[in-house]
Amino acid sequence: MRRTALLLTLALVSPAAAQEPPRVPTRDYAATYAMTGFGTEAPKTMQMSFSAATKRQRIDMAEAGQNVSMIMELGGPSMWVLQHESRMAIELSGGAMGDRDVPISPIEEDATLTRVGTDRVAGLACTVYRVVRQGKPQGTACVTEHGIMLRGEFEEDGERGKMEATRVSLDRQTAERFEVPPGYKTMQMPAVPSGQRPRR
Repeated sequence: MRRTALLLTLALVSPAAAQEPPRVPTRDYAATYAMTGFGTEAPKTMQMSFSAATKRQRIDMAEAGQNVSMIMELGGPSMWVLQHESRMAIELSGGAMGDRDVPISPIEEDATLTRVGTDRVAGLACTVYRVVRQGKPQGTACVTEHGIMLRGEFEEDGERGKMEATRVSLDRQTAERFEVPPGYKTMQMPAVPSGQRPRR
């Protein structure tokens, strides 16, 4: 789960210098990504959309043959997992997340980003950054001037993974896309016991 979260939210890279991209995207977008590596036998497709007005991000993908969506309140207290076949919405908030807000970035606070070049992905220009933490290279990310990640190549626990945008729309996203759909049954996850941290 932590590997998936790392790749799915690369658009939210924590800045280490003024030349680096915005911490949170500054405009709406919707993108389709191809994901390879990290133990997967075949490429996976994932859709990501973002609302700059509400700072909410939505991720749509298939997990274990099921269509699943995640709606996250970046920097806020809530996240919802939508299971579309069963029309179920699982809410994670407050104690269910160990009294922690949804992280703005999957990159650790002490990680640094260094600009190493430029490129074009899915027809859009982006800047390539090298990510290093505690002296160890973690990979690269190609990010637009608006903070939208178009390509990321990362290594974790000796395994490599890559995600690359194949299609990007900069159109305004509707508010309804970042809400639990009508008719879905909502269930709240129980609080995490004191002293335990939720898995990422």
